[in-house]
Amino acid sequence: MIMLGGLPLFVVLFIIGTAIMLIGVAWNIAVWLKGRHSIKGSFAWAVRNIFSRNIVLLLERLVMEVFLQRRLFRQDRLRWLMKVLIIFGYVGIILVNHIKGSTRVEQLHGMPEVLLFFFAPFVDYYYLATVSPANFAGIDATYALLNEIFGGMVLLGEFIAIYRRFVLKAFPIKTTLVDKLAVINLGGWFIFRFLGEAASLQAYNVPDEIARYWFIAYGLSKAMPFLGGFNDAMWVLSALLLTSLFASIPYNKKLWHIFVSPFVMLINAFPYDYRDVENKPAEIDFTSRQLIQLDGCVKCQICTLNCQVYEATKAEPELEPYLSYAAINSHVKQDIKAEHFADRLWAKKEDKAMSENEVYNCLLCARCAEACPVFINTRELGIAVRANLYHRGKLPKKFHMVHEAVVKEKNVANFPNSDRAMWIDFFIPQPPEDYYQKEKAEVVYFVGCVASFSPQVQDIPAAVVQVLEKAGVDFTILGEQEHCCGYPLIILGMKEEVEELIRHNIEVIKAKGAKTVVFSCPSCYHTFAHEYPEIEGVELLHHSQFIARLIEEGRIKLKKPLNLSVTYHDPCDLGRNSRVFEEPRRVLRSLPGVEFREMPSTREFALCCGGGGDVEIHNPKITEKVSMQIIHEADEVGVDAIATACQQCKRVIKSAAEKHEGKSYQVKDIAELVLEAME
Repeated sequence: MIMLGGLPLFVVLFIIGTAIMLIGVAWNIAVWLKGRHSIKGSFAWAVRNIFSRNIVLLLERLVMEVFLQRRLFRQDRLRWLMKVLIIFGYVGIILVNHIKGSTRVEQLHGMPEVLLFFFAPFVDYYYLATVSPANFAGIDATYALLNEIFGGMVLLGEFIAIYRRFVLKAFPIKTTLVDKLAVINLGGWFIFRFLGEAASLQAYNVPDEIARYWFIAYGLSKAMPFLGGFNDAMWVLSALLLTSLFASIPYNKKLWHIFVSPFVMLINAFPYDYRDVENKPAEIDFTSRQLIQLDGCVKCQICTLNCQVYEATKAEPELEPYLSYAAINSHVKQDIKAEHFADRLWAKKEDKAMSENEVYNCLLCARCAEACPVFINTRELGIAVRANLYHRGKLPKKFHMVHEAVVKEKNVANFPNSDRAMWIDFFIPQPPEDYYQKEKAEVVYFVGCVASFSPQVQDIPAAVVQVLEKAGVDFTILGEQEHCCGYPLIILGMKEEVEELIRHNIEVIKAKGAKTVVFSCPSCYHTFAHEYPEIEGVELLHHSQFIARLIEEGRIKLKKPLNLSVTYHDPCDLGRNSRVFEEPRRVLRSLPGVEFREMPSTREFALCCGGGGDVEIHNPKITEKVSMQIIHEADEVGVDAIATACQQCKRVIKSAAEKHEGKSYQVKDIAELVLEAME
């Protein structure tokens, strides 16, 4: 073997590859640190979670998701098998050869652990030179068998990857050169490693009764009896491919996720509040955490395959098939690097590719986040991408009208805010003199812009106030004092524009002396819970939660049988994004004469109505296509009515039901059904 500086050539090559990798790792970390973050706040967050009961969640995530890939198992069994084989194969062979080198190879005894790491992949080059029946023990046979098993697992995983990508072609996004190089690097060095073992078996005349424990290499040695003459060459070739693998990891986005994906899975195991941690002045529109998540994306396409917009557009060329965050993330990373890090070698601006046809067709429903095997928060990334485009002057003109309406009139409908309570005159048979507006009350009912101004759904707040009144709740609405919660601007990336709205709404609620704020709009509820500072002593509840509580306390009397079969549609911001699943179902199951049936897609994987993410403003055809998916699921379960708990969902689903050529459906809010059962 050629020696350089006292070290064999294959070790020198591996050291060089590792050094190149570490430089790339440092560069990527430097990119992450350009994002908005607070080192002090992030450290405090980490300590607070690690030294708490959340450590149990971290350990569960490590075992069940990082190693066993539980979420991937639920989504794609073949891909799961591929990934688990590669993970356990690599971890196993690293451990086996490191232990074997330190305990069974005399030439490596006493070597520093760091240096032993670089010799470990080539242990058998030394071990097979000295093995004989006299010194071959049971533990050696075990090491040999494990070595072949773990190596074979990696190669089998690689064969599955090749089969899926090039034979099944199970990917909506085309395979690139980067993808091909990743596959070659991951498995290529193992092939030459097995050839090196086979060559050593021949070159060192290892007896068959020992050689057969290296069963893969043994088979190769019998099939290719000439390998013994190329012993050093085979090991050097394996080192070259291993060096190529390590050196390319930080620079090949398909390989970089090997490091980053487990990190993303672990940091996203803990609850996180950007209001506390991400307080560094914005150099770019992404937090450090979001930049890490962008790097954690493996382009596995599972987000795409769970995306309703992709499903609605894949067969509609005029709508331009949508490829979800697997495609968007790739373009965003390139653009960030080109824009902020002068990375002209690897980066290229992709403004057009990440423009409105991709970004603003996203419903921000987060259904893909529930499926992502890396646990990437695609919803928060979608909002960050929109913020990036907004601050660079690339916001589509249609959305400027939304901004102007909220800033000028304090509501998204662009009507005079003094008309916020006008629905009372049209929907309440005998409105009270105070119009449900009191100076002080225990409960504030925050109606929301859509329910206040859209005639199609104003029957929702009308039902809510009547239910509250009949239940004897001391409540008030805010009328024109209620301003938009800010959600429409936040999801357009205009978070800094909502500070005045937040301040005003908090002050008005405090002035009422309320202990509870009830919302009909899930997006208002989610915004108050996640974007607003905590209002001390005030509980935030969706009206489905509050009604469920009133029923359980006996304050709501349900007497009239409704004689309906009903299914429930989980609104995205109430169910998936706020984790409110049970209370709406408890309400529906408590209604007399109601037969409750679940849709095929429910809870975390419930379908979006199509009205989220401001997509209806940008591309109403997509909303129309997506909303029909819910009607088709209602057809499957065969119900009379579709219940929901969101004014936007009711409006969009009702419109879809009216266009449906099959069975007609009643589409109602939970509060409306409760009111009917009380009368």
